[in-house]
Amino acid sequence: MLAILAFATTAPALSQGALPTPASREPNSGEDAVKVSVAVVGDAKPGAMMRIVATLDIAPSWHIYWENPGESGAPTQLEVDLPDGCVIARYADGKPVIDFPVPSVFTHGEVAFGYERSVTISIEVKLPATIPAAGLPTTVRSNWLVCKERCLMGRGESKIDLTKPVGAGTKAVQALADSLAHLPKPLPAEWKVSISDVGPVKATLVVEAPTAISADAQWQLIPSDTPGVLLESGYMAEAKGRILRVPLALSRESALGRPIEAKGLFVLGKNGPAYAFSIPIPAN
Repeated sequence: MLAILAFATTAPALSQGALPTPASREPNSGEDAVKVSVAVVGDAKPGAMMRIVATLDIAPSWHIYWENPGESGAPTQLEVDLPDGCVIARYADGKPVIDFPVPSVFTHGEVAFGYERSVTISIEVKLPATIPAAGLPTTVRSNWLVCKERCLMGRGESKIDLTKPVGAGTKAVQALADSLAHLPKPLPAEWKVSISDVGPVKATLVVEAPTAISADAQWQLIPSDTPGVLLESGYMAEAKGRILRVPLALSRESALGRPIEAKGLFVLGKNGPAYAFSIPIPAN
């Protein structure tokens, strides 16, 4: 069953004799609507794990998108040009592994996943065993789609040095701590996830929540963008109780030559914990 969420905006009434305040200027570009600040967090020692942290501050009433934008939109992306010896994790398609906090769900006519107001995303980097005296200069490129009644594409580029992290207590450190606290958690062992009814172009994802989940509990499945696998109906599924069966549409020829899988998040309640899952889909 698809989740349908509604958002209503009501303009405040003006008291008698009050004058309306001038409306703030609406953004004319993606760079107007989203301001990006980039920093390095960690202890810059040889072989250490550091974080490249990007905070995107978004204009009021606008939103940007998660790694899977949903029915419309485009994913928010970071790319880095690293010095020799520095290593980051990458997916099979070469894109860097970006840590995104759990997204919100928007239904402004279409189901989309993303963020309002501000979001901090990050990439983990391993420093080389020997750090050169010249430091580790790095270029961070970002791009995003930001939408309200219309959508604007934005891009940014920042220069940082991985040997020069910001100090403790700074805004970047606090934003990173909050972002990491809202990352999806690994799926607990008591959740049971399986694939059934596998055919050439269809399969069923079967999810059984633990007995601690009440019969009235509501939770959502937010799918990741997985080539070759789509929810058969809609862009999100919702369960009430402990069992969820989600028909999947398969297109193995669209999987870019990689094994196909069902992947995404289970989100408990409106502001509850979120768990990440991934399960391969066997050949029929």
